Amino acid sequence: QPIYDLMDASKDIHSGDNEKRIAGARNDEIGFLVDAFNNMASGLLEKNQVESAFSRFVSTKVAKQIMENLDSVSLGGKHVQATALFADIVGFTSFSEKLPPQEVASMLNEYFRYINMASKLYHGTVDKYMGDCAMIVFGAPDEDKDHKFNAVLCALMIQRMVDRLNTERIQQGNVAIHFRIGVNSGEMLAGNMGSDERMQYTVVGEAVNLAARLHSVAERGQIIVTDFFVKDPDVQWRILAQRHNSIRLRGIAEPVTTYVLTDVKPEYSEAIEKQLDEILSQRNVA
Repeated sequence: QPIYDLMDASKDIHSGDNEKRIAGARNDEIGFLVDAFNNMASGLLEKNQVESAFSRFVSTKVAKQIMENLDSVSLGGKHVQATALFADIVGFTSFSEKLPPQEVASMLNEYFRYINMASKLYHGTVDKYMGDCAMIVFGAPDEDKDHKFNAVLCALMIQRMVDRLNTERIQQGNVAIHFRIGVNSGEMLAGNMGSDERMQYTVVGEAVNLAARLHSVAERGQIIVTDFFVKDPDVQWRILAQRHNSIRLRGIAEPVTTYVLTDVKPEYSEAIEKQLDEILSQRNVA
């Protein structure tokens, strides 16, 4: 019977039940196996708990990669083709000064939660939160051949989600919140940056810097991209954009021609609305 108990418990562990334990103390070879099994199960449970907690501080994808390769975590990176999206709240500083810190934190966490949901929906990874700004990467750490268009869909999802939430905020007597977004793609260096004692997985490069600059010149509700992005053969036939203006950005010699991304072709736009309905309906049920 003890052998059968070990077999059944092993099947439970294989199915994901890491809280399974075998009761009963024995002073023979079977007892040794039971103790070893229980220690193994405890180790697996602890590993899963660490991975779950870790994934709250870094993306789930990055956490999984690190946990699976603990002996090879080191500084360095590789060049990838990816897209960066920056989104922040217009006038956040003056807005936050008028509210209690707890209310500001609660509001930020709510919006960041929806931004995280939108990024996952379109295969993006939240790289970091910086104050009221969220940086999302598409195409890293996992390769995504459609990273440009997925970033477009995510940006539109965020703005439409903010519009829906603003309707509720106004009805409740609260001030509307408006986001501005910048999107850019190109070659980036993706990997662990920092020092041996403290490192972070992120992407860096001129393409990332330009995305950050674009979002800083956007007005409320706008999604700003470059003319190179609009004319990219991977996205130009699926998006709708209006010529904005040419802007001079610090560190960039030539003026950058920008466009305001307004929408995507009807079939994609309808899909965004359906997905948005599902997300908000789940929230209302919860």
